[in-house]
Amino acid sequence: MLKMNVRKLTMNLALATALSLGASTALMASTPGKTAMTADEAKAKQAYALGIQAYIWGYPMVIMQKSRDAMTKAGDAPVTPEQFSATGQFFAPVNQIGSAWGMLGPKFSAVQSGNSDTQYSVTWFDSSDEPYILHIPDAKKRYYTYQFIDAFTNNFHYASTRTMGSQDQNYALVAPGWNGKLPKGVTKIECPTPTGFIIGRWFVASEKDVPAVNALLKKVTMTPLSAYGKAYTPPKVKVIPAKKYTGELAFFEQLGDVLALNGAPEADDGLLGMLKNMGLTEAHGFDASALSDAEKKALAQAVIDGNSMLKAKSASMGKEVNGWQLSPVLDTYFGTDYLFRAAIGYQAMFVNTPIEAYYPGVFKDSKGNTLDTSSGNYTMTFAKGALPPVGAFWSTTLYDAKKRLMVENALHRYKLGSADHLKTNKDGSTTIYIQHESPGKDLESNWLPAPQEPFYMLFRYYQPSIEVLNGQYELPGVVKVK
Repeated sequence: MLKMNVRKLTMNLALATALSLGASTALMASTPGKTAMTADEAKAKQAYALGIQAYIWGYPMVIMQKSRDAMTKAGDAPVTPEQFSATGQFFAPVNQIGSAWGMLGPKFSAVQSGNSDTQYSVTWFDSSDEPYILHIPDAKKRYYTYQFIDAFTNNFHYASTRTMGSQDQNYALVAPGWNGKLPKGVTKIECPTPTGFIIGRWFVASEKDVPAVNALLKKVTMTPLSAYGKAYTPPKVKVIPAKKYTGELAFFEQLGDVLALNGAPEADDGLLGMLKNMGLTEAHGFDASALSDAEKKALAQAVIDGNSMLKAKSASMGKEVNGWQLSPVLDTYFGTDYLFRAAIGYQAMFVNTPIEAYYPGVFKDSKGNTLDTSSGNYTMTFAKGALPPVGAFWSTTLYDAKKRLMVENALHRYKLGSADHLKTNKDGSTTIYIQHESPGKDLESNWLPAPQEPFYMLFRYYQPSIEVLNGQYELPGVVKVK
């Protein structure tokens, strides 16, 4: 019944959008002094409206596929520690483990708004041919979390300190419709889509802590079911360059390919029923052959305007408290909330479900002005006894506003938080100094270097307390120093 209601709602909303075009035409025709649109003009406007919906609905899937290509086609085998050290990138073929053999920094560009608190251990999976079994070793009481994400960027499972504690774990990634048998001790995970992404994050306190984390990362494995329990060495994979999408409709062409590969959730049936009118279907992907030049031009404009909409939405999600944007605390990420899902993808792809980790963002200072250290310095002060309440750890990371990546600086410092040795003020408060130049040797422990240009910050609560999730705890605002 619930699924039926969701589909009905989706269909009604989509239908209302289309009918509004016809209604506006009729209204114009009956209004003195107004000229009705021609049929061609109406079709172009319809294409634009559908294009906006398709862009917002499909944005996360396209960005996910681009990230997948960047991280699975960079080499014929998983990244080595030497390669990671030289490039700052980590990668691995599909169904193999790619590990960050150190703390991330500005060199890492495959995903925007990455973090420097954890070392990643990831796999882009494809269980179409057979299940693959992910092995997670005993964490030895170190914080970790493995986030299972489908092709639509929905989180569908967690294996973490919060859910499983420290123990050996084995998970079989099973595609929709698979009904075979699994070995004893292997937990079946039914994946909503045949392909997806699993992100493992292991807490790392500092560069000195990296070797201990690497020892755990080496024990994380992916094994096909057919080889499970046997000696298995992941094969080298011939790198086939990613398909190139060019032209004004490249976005929809790539979205069509992803849709044809993974299908779509049942709840999206109504919307897809509308999008077929612009040539987008599960059966054939995107086919623009039946569209006029005016319709194609309208779709190209929808890509430009859709991106602007996501940029605006990403800077104003949820409610604002002391300048920080607080995303809704939901049990499910993301369901049919397409705009929220796309805006999250635009700002910080692959965010955790709030009960695991919560990420407020700040783009403006306490006076409502854009954060920009070319025009001044900033501070963020926690009152005595008011540091963030978390079960694991917290931090704030700084990114440039244009590329949405960490910024190179002399200290190679990209975040500050509970793992750092922050000095307290005489009154017991703790101040973080956000500026381009050093605040002085005595305060450098609390200095978060910033570029001389617009920037933003993401705050990360790992295992946030109930006071964080229900809004009782408030982050202090970012104050511009006079």
